[in-house]
Amino acid sequence: MPALSRPRARRSLLAVAAVAVIAVMTACSPVAEPAPASAGADLIADTPVGEKTQWILEVLEAEDDTTAAVWEPELHESFLAQVSAEDVAQLLNVQIRPAAPFTVTAYTGDDVTGVTTLAGSVGEPLDMTVTIDENDQIVGFFLAPAAEP
Repeated sequence: MPALSRPRARRSLLAVAAVAVIAVMTACSPVAEPAPASAGADLIADTPVGEKTQWILEVLEAEDDTTAAVWEPELHESFLAQVSAEDVAQLLNVQIRPAAPFTVTAYTGDDVTGVTTLAGSVGEPLDMTVTIDENDQIVGFFLAPAAEP
């Protein structure tokens, strides 16, 4: 497998930092019961990254906590070199999933990168950026406060 370029490696590192920022921002959010499906999910494009985004939303809104075993095969080795699947699962379970259910309010993207704006039941809206490689593995996963419309 070819090595990732510096910009791609930098994006992965930025994804890690953004997930940490979201963790701090949502640390005091109350717990909400997850919903079975995301409202507005029909806004997500029918592309490879759109399908991966839908999968992530299903994981975020599942009844049970997510696990490293769920994330490990989905994350590219370059991403895992920066953040473990266990850290991803733990962060999502503690900081993001409690804001479920989510409503998709916007989506933009191409075949490999998509930005989905999510409004949770608590907290401020988030932009979730997902970037995949040619094997549909996640090379970038970035959560940040939603950009102004």
